[in-house]
Amino acid sequence: MEKTVEQIEEERVEAERIEAEKVQLEYDKKVNSEVDRRLTTAMQKKEAEYKTKLKDEQRKSTLSAEEKQKEREIELAEREERIKKLELNVSKNDLFKTKGYSLDLTDFVNGETIEEIETNAENINKVIAAIVEKQVTERLKTNSYTPPKGNSGSGEKNPFSTEHFNLTEQGKMFRENPTLARSLMNKSQNK
Repeated sequence: MEKTVEQIEEERVEAERIEAEKVQLEYDKKVNSEVDRRLTTAMQKKEAEYKTKLKDEQRKSTLSAEEKQKEREIELAEREERIKKLELNVSKNDLFKTKGYSLDLTDFVNGETIEEIETNAENINKVIAAIVEKQVTERLKTNSYTPPKGNSGSGEKNPFSTEHFNLTEQGKMFRENPTLARSLMNKSQNK
């Protein structure tokens, strides 16, 4: 008995459905395996942290009053040191903002006091200014900078004009030289 076209199509659809279910089951199995692995890792990490904290608390509970006082003093000193560092960083950021220095340099300027930081910041800015000045002078001496050629009368194609219209070139021009792009766009509109 020959199968009809509808029967063949139904069998094909059923086979695709079964295959899709197999793929979905395999995918679900892999996702569940990854989720289980991550949960296990997280639980092991939390358990280790808990055990460490528990041991620390047990150790603290066996300390004498004098040892507990020393622990508190050490913790307080560490906390005060962290606060001082945070306050110094805030002062450093404020200093950079008021002086107009680049905030990108804050990680490179260090010091124990705000005065020391201010001196170091001034020194690094002087060095940067000297380097920039040297490069500018060198470039001007060699006359190595040549401004880019414009499209006026140079024979280059204007991607904004109707005869050379090109959206790709327009986008590229806007990214690389937006001033030139606007100028060419205005020229093509004024024609």
